[in-house]
Amino acid sequence: MSAELVPCAVCGGLETRELYRKHGHVIGRCTSCGLVYANPRAPAAAILARYSADYFWKEYLPALGVVEGRYDLQWFDARYAPLLRLLGESSGRKLLEVGCGAGFLLRAAERSGWRVTGIELSEEGSRFARERLGLDVRREQAEHTTFAPGTFDAAVMFDTIEHLFDPRAVLRSVSQALVPGGTLLVSTPNFNALSRHVLGPDWAVLSPLEHLYYFEERTLAALLDACDFEDVRFVREHAAWTPQETMNHRFSHAPDGLRARACGLLARAGGRTLARALQRAGRQDILLCTARRTR
Repeated sequence: MSAELVPCAVCGGLETRELYRKHGHVIGRCTSCGLVYANPRAPAAAILARYSADYFWKEYLPALGVVEGRYDLQWFDARYAPLLRLLGESSGRKLLEVGCGAGFLLRAAERSGWRVTGIELSEEGSRFARERLGLDVRREQAEHTTFAPGTFDAAVMFDTIEHLFDPRAVLRSVSQALVPGGTLLVSTPNFNALSRHVLGPDWAVLSPLEHLYYFEERTLAALLDACDFEDVRFVREHAAWTPQETMNHRFSHAPDGLRARACGLLARAGGRTLARALQRAGRQDILLCTARRTR
């Protein structure tokens, strides 16, 4: 199976300038608008193979602190409360999560008053959300989903947009599914993070078999604008972000390497002061933004 050229999700161009080559695949920058994405892209079958049962139980859940299926809903309530507050009033309103994983954010939202629905590609994830957490979660690819226009008051996409085969199509579908003026909340790795420059090619975000797109504020804003969203606002300082989440020196494919050690020293020496400075400059590890469907 051969890789395929992919048009830019923002401007439709095909020309990219190579920035990184990892695992035999290229990450490049669109020469027209600057969007960074995997191009040429690995075959879909190779990408989808990443989302296996082993990945879900042995990598995804442990990363959330869920061991042998045990979890604490109050802990997740506290973890997600600052993010959910960005969506405004919850009582009785309808919330969609695209790429909801095991469903812990949706469950926290439900417990705070939202009426929730999710879609999730992983069979294991969608089953966990339905059977363990009692949630309304469909198993389907975000690119193929359809909801009646104006179904939801708000939608969230947390660490999802970078995995999508066609983020433009998904955002257009989400826009249609929202009421006019409905809120979208998006988080994704920040390609402009200081971590990328310090960790270099070993930065674990650079993984073209799972992360197909790499956004900066300007390219994410351009994509949202092209998909019928307006009033795009980036959150640079957020109560939920610890210094570790602002500059994660451990998120490296060479965690014992010189770059990772140097990054760790910098993060520890700078502590919260450095973390806040990075956030104010837009150089934190996470891009977080809200946008509204055009009225």
